Amino acid sequence: MSMIKKLLNAKFIALTLAATCAVAGAASASAQSIAELTKKGKITIGVVSGTPPFGSVDAKGTPIGYDVDVANLIGKYLGLPVEIVPLVPPARIPALESGKVDMLAATLAPTPERAKAVLFTIPYSGFELSIVGPVGSNYKKLEDLVKKKVGVSRGSTNDTALTRLAPPGTVLVRFEDDSTVTQALLSNQVDAISIPNTMATEIVKTRGQGKIEVKFPYSVQPNSMTVRKGSYELQQWLNNFIYYVKLNGELDAISRKWAGPLPNLPVF
Repeated sequence: MSMIKKLLNAKFIALTLAATCAVAGAASASAQSIAELTKKGKITIGVVSGTPPFGSVDAKGTPIGYDVDVANLIGKYLGLPVEIVPLVPPARIPALESGKVDMLAATLAPTPERAKAVLFTIPYSGFELSIVGPVGSNYKKLEDLVKKKVGVSRGSTNDTALTRLAPPGTVLVRFEDDSTVTQALLSNQVDAISIPNTMATEIVKTRGQGKIEVKFPYSVQPNSMTVRKGSYELQQWLNNFIYYVKLNGELDAISRKWAGPLPNLPVF
């Protein structure tokens, strides 16, 4: 075989392998059906990490929290083992789109912008977004945060809500997750932070007693489960699941365990 033919043959093989890998990658991140999940033998669910009480790890490094319990309840009703994948907020949708997870139960707010890329279920949890600051600081409304450094988790609803609602002059400082945001406040890197009210109450009790306190709520966030575009069967099954466990009290029991009574959740 001539040198030219060898080079052409090698190039053809490389292109073929690249195309095969691309197809395989696309297939792994394609729409999911119940039958496909059953055939796979498990469901991989992304949950939020570093945001107690919705997602954190215990002393043994095991994921725990509201979202973890909900994910395991999904597995119970599907009759499938659950693989839990903890994700920081900015990694949630990319992990779903890439096929790293089959779905998200990761405290993700359904927004029109996000809905361009993924499908949302009706909400399964909800909480107020609150400003937390040092004890004694005089923060009563968003206008009091002008010229103040306010920490938020990058890409979270706290980030988007404050970007939209905070008056001009408010300085938003973005961190990777709510745990890092909280540490920034405790170490005086920022003047205040925005985190879910349920998380704020827990953090004040466990880490900030006498140092920080909840100042005021400024917005409400309902959270939906999330599936890839085209996964209409899985989306509808999850909607039915949420309706059912709301009705029979199982979702309220999880909510009371981690965050208090289940709030009145909107539907769409």
